[in-house]
Amino acid sequence: MEMFGYTGKILFVDLSSKTVRMEPTEKYARKFLGGRGIATRILHEDPDALIFMTGPLTSFVPSGSRMDVVAVSPATRLIGGSSTGGEFPSALKFAGYDGIVVTGKADEPVYLRIENEKVSIESAEGIWGLNAFETIDTLTKGHPDLKVACIGRAGENGVKFAGISFSHRNLASRGGLGAVMGAKKLKAILVHGTRGVSPYNPLELMSVFGEIQESITNSGEFLRFKDWHVNFVPTILRLRMPYFGDYETEWEKAEEAAMKAKKFFEEHTVGRASCFSCPLRCWGIVEHDGETLPINLCQGTFPAVTFTLETEDPELAWRIYRKCQSEGLDMMSTVAVVAYASRLGKVKLGSEEILDFIEKIVKREGEDDVFAEGIKRASEHFGVPAVYVKGGMESWSSDIRPFVGSALISAVADSGGVNRALYGFPEFYYYIKKEQAERMAEMFVGDVEAAYPWSYSESKVRFAVLWENLHIIADSLGVCVIALLTTPLKLWAKAFNAVTGEGITEDELMRTAERIRTLERVFNLSHGDGKDELSPRLFKGEVKLDKEKLEGMKRLYYSLRGWDENGIPTRETLEKLGLGDLA
Repeated sequence: MEMFGYTGKILFVDLSSKTVRMEPTEKYARKFLGGRGIATRILHEDPDALIFMTGPLTSFVPSGSRMDVVAVSPATRLIGGSSTGGEFPSALKFAGYDGIVVTGKADEPVYLRIENEKVSIESAEGIWGLNAFETIDTLTKGHPDLKVACIGRAGENGVKFAGISFSHRNLASRGGLGAVMGAKKLKAILVHGTRGVSPYNPLELMSVFGEIQESITNSGEFLRFKDWHVNFVPTILRLRMPYFGDYETEWEKAEEAAMKAKKFFEEHTVGRASCFSCPLRCWGIVEHDGETLPINLCQGTFPAVTFTLETEDPELAWRIYRKCQSEGLDMMSTVAVVAYASRLGKVKLGSEEILDFIEKIVKREGEDDVFAEGIKRASEHFGVPAVYVKGGMESWSSDIRPFVGSALISAVADSGGVNRALYGFPEFYYYIKKEQAERMAEMFVGDVEAAYPWSYSESKVRFAVLWENLHIIADSLGVCVIALLTTPLKLWAKAFNAVTGEGITEDELMRTAERIRTLERVFNLSHGDGKDELSPRLFKGEVKLDKEKLEGMKRLYYSLRGWDENGIPTRETLEKLGLGDLA
């Protein structure tokens, strides 16, 4: 049976037996849409798998550039999930595949080559040992139409916060997915696709494409990115000030460092760029020291290097940023680990020593190799408390103590942390856009208090659940969550119908998100610890979370999800969501 919007095939590659086979996408699509949903369902079937999965709207709509990468995280032993964009996801669909499922382990380093129906496993002897940038440049030399997913040396060496690079800019960084790829001796995936993918109703798709495009370009997010390429470091300081990373107090040079960074980007930014089929242009293109490199403006990675690592010199901060990108490291985890190591006297913040320390992490050299295992393992080794979230994962960007919604989701999250659930959550921009944050809270849950960063209210929990659902929908459809949040959900349902010919309503999209969220929960309860706990250090000090109130929020969260008081999905909920086989 022909599937519109989908290619209809998922490629399964067993590296141990060096065999490939196809499975029909149709067996998963109706219940789990695509992307994050289908990948999580397949992980239930084979927890050894490393899964790359596009969505039904990938390559069809504005911002339809995304795919989800899912595996068991070596850092947390829970689901590790990360969304990525760029051009690789669309190239995979154009090659004829909705996703790739990699199992087993190669005897020697290999890379996977996909050229439409031709799939081969090739020796990676000549590229093993290269960083991510070098790998991409080597594999695509003279062939810019080839698209690459690869790991750097950190992934090869099993650094628990290594990601997977899809270009010089796009990474699936959270959860140590690069280490999963390295353990399989899989250096890269090379894709060249020349096939088209057919929508069900091209005329209707053209119409809704225009509606979505207009909604995005008229949004505050679009206007914000227009000028943010030079202002984003000072802006994030105002958003998150004064709490960053593992700090208790504000860095006294933060304002000065922010203004130096602003000047640096004014002088060195030469343009902006987007992922495939996206109008947002949230990438700044920076030219410095004879090299042109993109930097993502929405994630706060450069500000984390600046403020958390007290890097007053923006040129040094840029070199640290480039080092992490070129090695395929999760920027936020790396920053957190370096900041923690500085408390132990292992590295001096704001100095060249940071670059040398990161190199040691990448190579896993010497007595400090434990830092490559992540911040929780390092804190257990040295006996000095550290800040981390569920499963021991390093926190995203800023300290979560002043942001209660972030703290809640950091405790209950099952697939990559708060950035996978609460990007753009109004409490994060309350301090610079108070009226807008309150308006959003009033619109979605009828209570302005849900926007207050310090609020433990019931409405904050309901707001967080809703926001988490929207992220799951974006990750499963194959679209950017920034774009999804700027556009009415009814337009995404309309786009899905035009692309696939399958009718779906806004309520059905939300119900699918609930199904996928519960599916993640069941997996972690079956395969990992799954305890919804945060680092004890977050409940101590001058600025701290209220443990009793947070526990009350968690209980309400469980109830809203249809889980029991211990966070276990009830049989009734599983049956209602069509997951009765997991009961």
